Amino acid sequence: MWRRGLNTPEELKAHEITADFTWGHRITNRGLKFIEQHRDEDKPFLLVLSYDEPHHPFTCPPKHVEKFKDFKFDLGEAAFDELENKPLHHRLWSRAKGAGVGSQYFINPLYFGCNDFVDEEIGRVLSHIDESELANTWIVYTSDHGEMNGAHKLWGKGAAVYDEIANIPLIIKNTDGEMAGTVIDRPVSHIDIMPTLLSLASIEQPPIMPGNDLLNSEKERQFEGVMVEFNRYEVEHDSNGGFIPVRGWVTDKYKLVINLMGTDELYDRINDKAELNNLIEHPEYVDVRNDMHDQLLAYMDHIRDTFRSFEWACRPWRPEMEREWMGLFRPRPADGVATVVRDYDTGLPTKGIKREDVQLSIEV
Repeated sequence: MWRRGLNTPEELKAHEITADFTWGHRITNRGLKFIEQHRDEDKPFLLVLSYDEPHHPFTCPPKHVEKFKDFKFDLGEAAFDELENKPLHHRLWSRAKGAGVGSQYFINPLYFGCNDFVDEEIGRVLSHIDESELANTWIVYTSDHGEMNGAHKLWGKGAAVYDEIANIPLIIKNTDGEMAGTVIDRPVSHIDIMPTLLSLASIEQPPIMPGNDLLNSEKERQFEGVMVEFNRYEVEHDSNGGFIPVRGWVTDKYKLVINLMGTDELYDRINDKAELNNLIEHPEYVDVRNDMHDQLLAYMDHIRDTFRSFEWACRPWRPEMEREWMGLFRPRPADGVATVVRDYDTGLPTKGIKREDVQLSIEV
């Protein structure tokens, strides 16, 4: 229906599209059944509900679509980004999928109706938890990514770190009201969710696992920024431009984006919220840019980024960075799970090499 353009509330009614037809409603039903099965058991449980909505073909009961038939979402300044001094792949992406962009408003009753519908379905789960009086139940609400919707003349998601796709909801709630109303006003990452859940379950975080316990504000953070990554390469289908490796480093004030095979980006998140002005070569931001770059490289090294290479360091705007090999063999830290790495020559467990014993600084 969606591919043939049959996507108005009237057509949804004509084809008798009800909540029972949708993925989201059935997922909710399975979640409620799981809660009922475990509510009386005297042991913890973990329930993960992964909704596909809102996603094309935007299938939901027509009443939700009707609410938004006259709604226009204001994209603001980002709607008129000409993509000058931006990565080439952004312009190619816009050219390939940019039909209809350039308007200040995003109009799509199906999209917003589907959001409204899935909010209602999630509400069914939260209400059931409240009614079941499940004490000390923690709820994490988030999304995998956002949607460009015409901002920066782009559609969908892809190899970019614009706020429209990277700045997504994250709410952590306790049914007992603990920490109610607390707002963490700084960049955080999905990488932080697992350490947070482990802490709530009184399970020690393995040394190899990156991320921070978001609910422990007293614990010192090794890195103040967070990394956003894009590695997509296709296995089951081709889309989104192929392999375009990207790393972003986001702090309260700035955002650095390294497009490994193209032009890099630097944005002032305070004075340029629409991310229109790429400051990567701006002389007044050299120190900020280089400091952000150093932080990103240090983090990639710390987490043993699988795509790590000297090319992330050697950017055209930083010619003083000499090309260096990645360093000597570094064994994986013991985590009580993975087998200890053994030395190729001796077959014995390797002791590794202390980082301070290796010259890692780059001469300028």
